[in-house]
Amino acid sequence: MRGAGILLGIILIGCLFPTKSGLPIRTQSGKTLGYYPVETRWMGFDQAPSLEDLSSFQKVEILEFPLSNLSSLEKLPQLPRLRYINLSETKVRNFKPLEKQFKLDSIILNGNPINDIDIATYSGWNRLTRIELSNTKVSRLEFLGIGCAVRHLELRNTLVSDLRPLANCLQLRELYLQGTKVSNLAPLYGLNELMHLQLDGTAVADAAISDLRKKLPYLKVFPGLRKILSSETGLDR
Repeated sequence: MRGAGILLGIILIGCLFPTKSGLPIRTQSGKTLGYYPVETRWMGFDQAPSLEDLSSFQKVEILEFPLSNLSSLEKLPQLPRLRYINLSETKVRNFKPLEKQFKLDSIILNGNPINDIDIATYSGWNRLTRIELSNTKVSRLEFLGIGCAVRHLELRNTLVSDLRPLANCLQLRELYLQGTKVSNLAPLYGLNELMHLQLDGTAVADAAISDLRKKLPYLKVFPGLRKILSSETGLDR
């Protein structure tokens, strides 16, 4: 009974005075952002952490810094399992430090003030399977070359107009072009894996959609049941 009482006391103390577990992640100024288990696979921050602190987390697979004041990746350590990084609406413009993340397959950059010059700082785009560049100043897609592995590509509200480089991306399944300057869909004719295409807010004509769907009959074009009907059947004209 005495042992049970001691155990109960320990539990109560733990509830009333919880102890911090894991290793601390701090800002550059030394403020503690949180404590993380060494085994964690996910880490997320709304303030820029001291990237050197991440070196202890060798099993992390997902890093998220959206809306943080992060401006540089220079001190990001090599993380052998890192596969996904979200840098949306940060100030990062040099992506070369990501080249040492050999397992990386997804980069999210929505809302970053980046352009084609910034994109050129990274040479690993071809091996990524997910790329999100919506609401950026990107205008060219030449960074996607022969052997491009991307399956999910978001280009909403960018300056992109020429889709010809996407002919290299034979595994592409989802493509988001809302608010772009695209009008010609012919470069997509050979993308037999493409299943989802978003075109609202573009100058793509109904005839171009109809021609594409003849090549890719299983393709879903969004939004636009009305656009699909008018281009293929004339039922809603």
